[in-house]
Amino acid sequence: MKMLTKSNFLKFWQCPKALWLSVYRKDLKPEVDENKQAIFDAGYEVEKYAYRLFPQGERVAEEQNSDIGQEIGRTKKMIESKKPVIFQPVFSAGGLFCRCDILEYDKTRQVWNICEVKNSTKPKKIHYFDLAFQKICLEKAGLKVGDLKLIHVNNNYIKDGEIEPGELLKSKDVSTKALQAEEEAREIIRQAFDLLKQEKEPEVRILRQCRNPYECDFVDYCLGEVDADSIYAIASALGVKKLKELLDGEVFKVQDIPDEMLDKKKLLLHKGLVKNDGVHKEKENIKNELSKLEYPFYFLDYETFSPAIPMFDGYRPYQRIVFQYSLHIQRESGGELDHHEFLAKELKDPTRELSRSLQEKIDKKGSFVVWFADFEKGCNREMGERYPEFKEFYQNINDRIYDLMDVFKNGYYAHKEFRASASLKNVLPVMAPELSYKDLDIQEGGSASNRWAKMIQSDTSGEEREKIYQDLLKYCRLDTLAMVRILEELEKEVEK
Repeated sequence: MKMLTKSNFLKFWQCPKALWLSVYRKDLKPEVDENKQAIFDAGYEVEKYAYRLFPQGERVAEEQNSDIGQEIGRTKKMIESKKPVIFQPVFSAGGLFCRCDILEYDKTRQVWNICEVKNSTKPKKIHYFDLAFQKICLEKAGLKVGDLKLIHVNNNYIKDGEIEPGELLKSKDVSTKALQAEEEAREIIRQAFDLLKQEKEPEVRILRQCRNPYECDFVDYCLGEVDADSIYAIASALGVKKLKELLDGEVFKVQDIPDEMLDKKKLLLHKGLVKNDGVHKEKENIKNELSKLEYPFYFLDYETFSPAIPMFDGYRPYQRIVFQYSLHIQRESGGELDHHEFLAKELKDPTRELSRSLQEKIDKKGSFVVWFADFEKGCNREMGERYPEFKEFYQNINDRIYDLMDVFKNGYYAHKEFRASASLKNVLPVMAPELSYKDLDIQEGGSASNRWAKMIQSDTSGEEREKIYQDLLKYCRLDTLAMVRILEELEKEVEK
């Protein structure tokens, strides 16, 4: 009988096919990319602080990559001697395998409390099933289990000096909800064992499980290339309920979706564009939008990093550190473009230096053109709150921001290859195909964040730091240049 690990149990909980593929088609599993590794690393960092909450704790594994059998044996000895707190104990019983984060012995009740550490800011449904599986596994190994606890990040904590683990983290007893999940968890375990006996790849209906609650390793294999006429091209806009109804009715193409199911303008538009292979333009509405702009135009884009553990004083967990901006300035219609940029190089809060740099480039008149204004506005508010000397400056920018995405979000300009989305990565290849992120070493914001975090570390070589620096400049510069080109194309449409 194949062993069912906790991680594979959770894969099955999300999607049975993910479990089967992880066991029988390991060749399909991609290498861990830098974004996923960053998530793992954040979890490890949070764990380190969680261990500091338990000064009596002892770790099972005395060295990395130790033998699992030895770890199981050492766990057993530590349990028998009733060690007060055990870090990373390992259990294998009844075909189940799990590694707990923290096991705490309660002398009074003579039970073992399970403490699961997560880098999230609140409990989630999957966490209750995670703990339920651990309880089942430990009871099969002969332990009497007490409380089921979740240790998670306190997003109200503000760093001021050394990180204080007791304030950074919250411990919450989630026994009630985890126990409520236990019966279902036992049934899932039974179904998972049945699935592991199958030699044939299971067929699973794809709804939202590919990226909920986590992105599956096999999403590219299962979905393959999604064409603009596939219902999966607009799955997020449709929602799970409608997607399920369409699959029940064996409707797989956008052009076959009944109009009454498309209650959003952008979805009806997309259906028409797919059927007619055309482009939708509302010239007057576009003209009205562009009339809101005043020269000079400031095309602005920020790059940010949001670590679980605050890096600098004044920051909360996961609060954005604005470490870079790109700014293209056009002072008159058809005028030359000026480009300015800032990129923090050192391990210190970049806010003051970035703010001064940006302030030097800005006049009292003109519109700030951004893509998804909520992001830039939020960054500006936070920087102004952290450094009050810039609060008025950033409020003035926010008062002058124009969101270029609105033209596409409101459906004034639509193309089937937008896939009913207003994302810059969807719009740019259609509006300005000569510009592409594919030629860059950094192609999206997550990678930009992670590379910056690596660049400022002291153990990164000078050569690598310089390469990352140049790559970040190229990436952020393209974000603002993309807006310049898209606006130019919109202006041409208005003039026709």
